[in-house]
Amino acid sequence: MRNQEIKRKIITETRVLISEKRTVTIKDIADKCFMNIASVNYYFGSKEQLIDQVLDEVILELKKEISNLLFENEHKSKSELLESMITYTYNFSLENIGLISYLFLNQDSSDRAGNKLIETFFSNNPFTQMIYEKLNVEMKTIDPMVIYAKYVILFSSFAMPLFISIASNSSPMNIQVETFKNEIFRQYFIRELLRIIEV
Repeated sequence: MRNQEIKRKIITETRVLISEKRTVTIKDIADKCFMNIASVNYYFGSKEQLIDQVLDEVILELKKEISNLLFENEHKSKSELLESMITYTYNFSLENIGLISYLFLNQDSSDRAGNKLIETFFSNNPFTQMIYEKLNVEMKTIDPMVIYAKYVILFSSFAMPLFISIASNSSPMNIQVETFKNEIFRQYFIRELLRIIEV
């Protein structure tokens, strides 16, 4: 395999590992890729740099999909666009519980990784400004704290894996996950979020 193919394989397998385990070692990654630790370090320098690249790709994927939702559905109303965004983040969170939990709960990289998600979705930057402008969110207040609170509510689905991970310490994880996967619960959850945001 060429260098780029090997790097892609390592990134892909690392993402799988992160999704499955809260703590990932360089040996775990090397074993998953059927290579030695020195080879993994050769391509990425360290486990931290490799995981940073994996998380960068995850965040880029999220930004791309959310941008596509906004720009490819211009015929939809503001409520429909909001619902599409909430549904996407909700489903992404359920499908990537391990990955998002790793962003916040892993001791090795929680500060660095968690900051990446926060900086992308919860700080004032061109991406968040694009969301504000595209959705033309009309608030009944000009209070920036209220507006920011509503924006955070919009992306609250990212927090669900944290609730599941914490709850799984005292009860079987699959029970918690099944609750969030329930279609009726999903509909109620999205409807209530929309009601809060649009007030």
